[in-house]
Amino acid sequence: METSNDPLRAYLERCLHEHAPQRLLLMGQDSTRRDALQALASRHGAVCTASSVADMSDTDSTAARFDLAIVLPAMISELNKREGRQLISRLRDQLAGTVLVCVDTRAQTAEPWTISDFIALGFRRSPDSRSVGPAVAVYRYDIRDYKTTPDWLNSRYWANPERWDRERW
Repeated sequence: METSNDPLRAYLERCLHEHAPQRLLLMGQDSTRRDALQALASRHGAVCTASSVADMSDTDSTAARFDLAIVLPAMISELNKREGRQLISRLRDQLAGTVLVCVDTRAQTAEPWTISDFIALGFRRSPDSRSVGPAVAVYRYDIRDYKTTPDWLNSRYWANPERWDRERW
């Protein structure tokens, strides 16, 4: 991995190494970051697709799923919240198992994105993204760790026929 002065690019490259996706979706107009991530993904044998909002509206919803989708900061900043929520929800529900959304916190928009907006969509603030700096916030959704199974959800505590005569509820 080559070193970069861009902390976001370095962070995203680390994420690519960790996830090792076979199919990668990159969304955004930032050609330098996008091209660098595409080159890195192709070196590791991943099929990489670059897309924009216009491409997403034309794409059939039955398209094959991606292992990882990355939304670069400029993409989210240029959308209003309704369009952004629709795009992020579609990525999360139909197109990718893991979604990383990068938000430019200093962008001047009519409706700035907050952490509450992403929590409402099921995303978490990526804790190791603090190294990127205060200018960009990275939110992550991964279907594999979206909801942890609670301790009480097992046959030892409920629906256990062996204990029906011993305890009353």
